[in-house]
Amino acid sequence: MSMKLVILGLLMEQNAHPYEMKQIMEQRHMDHFMKLQKGSLYYAVEQLYKKEHIEIVDIIKDTNRPDKTIYSITESGKKLFHKMILDELSSDSNLYHPLFTGVAFTLHSNPQEVADVLEKRVELTKKRVTELKGILDLYKKLPRAVIHLIRGSILHGEAELAWLTDLIKDARAEKLNIFGGADED
Repeated sequence: MSMKLVILGLLMEQNAHPYEMKQIMEQRHMDHFMKLQKGSLYYAVEQLYKKEHIEIVDIIKDTNRPDKTIYSITESGKKLFHKMILDELSSDSNLYHPLFTGVAFTLHSNPQEVADVLEKRVELTKKRVTELKGILDLYKKLPRAVIHLIRGSILHGEAELAWLTDLIKDARAEKLNIFGGADED
């Protein structure tokens, strides 16, 4: 998901300084359900400003700190936002999981080492699912759409746990180098 889309979406809610946007992203735990490159936030703000999709509405001066520039979304920014939302929702992209490439070639690896590494991944995934469930319990005031994203991430995590469990079982049984039969015991 584009950082520009996130910025425009946050500015649809309220005028903000980039640091405030970053805080909202953290409060909503957006990193659990979308790939965010927080380092690109200021660059994306600058690009949106140059193309007049956002505008400066206030500059807060403080003698002890740098000026704080507050941005607002423009009409062209709202149009871009709506276009980006529809493009994102209609995108027919495949799900690319970071493990997929590695799994494809595990038949050439030590199956016990593969199982050991995957068991660590299971623990990380369990931790992530637990954190997401905790977020749902703590943040009932999140927008409903964000709640759906978190629920979706929980479901993906639970599906990943089932998949990893089967993969570990085959690795421990040293079946990863067998051709076919993944649906059989």
